[in-house]
Amino acid sequence: MNDSLSLHYLIYRSQASRAVHEVTLPPLLRKARQYNQANFLGGLLLYARDQFLQVLEGPEPALSQLYTRIKADPRHFAVRTLAYGPIEERAFPDWRMAYAPVTHSFIEKATGFLPLAAAPGLTAHPAPELFELLRGFVQGVRQPL
Repeated sequence: MNDSLSLHYLIYRSQASRAVHEVTLPPLLRKARQYNQANFLGGLLLYARDQFLQVLEGPEPALSQLYTRIKADPRHFAVRTLAYGPIEERAFPDWRMAYAPVTHSFIEKATGFLPLAAAPGLTAHPAPELFELLRGFVQGVRQPL
């Protein structure tokens, strides 16, 4: 699929419900990867101490439809849109959904680069430092879970 004309990215942070922990994540990731592959979506999911930070990429409206599902999912609450906008190319072209556990301080550091907003489309582009931080993290990931 040539989705370069409609590619968007979305970064959000959420609090995980008590039902989410390291043991339950692998089956959830398998389902997410299947869904993402079928809908030409991808990105990176970070998890630390009941916090999610996720970067999603893909064509619209598939990206917004997935985010609507995430916001309605009882495994997430306090979902906050951090950044949303068009992109020319994917930062994560080969991953349906990379995953890694991280420290809470990593999530705090990453989200410190971003303005908090209530809905997609209302944020400025994230600082280039965020993408450098994530790219550096990605280079250290050998095999997504």
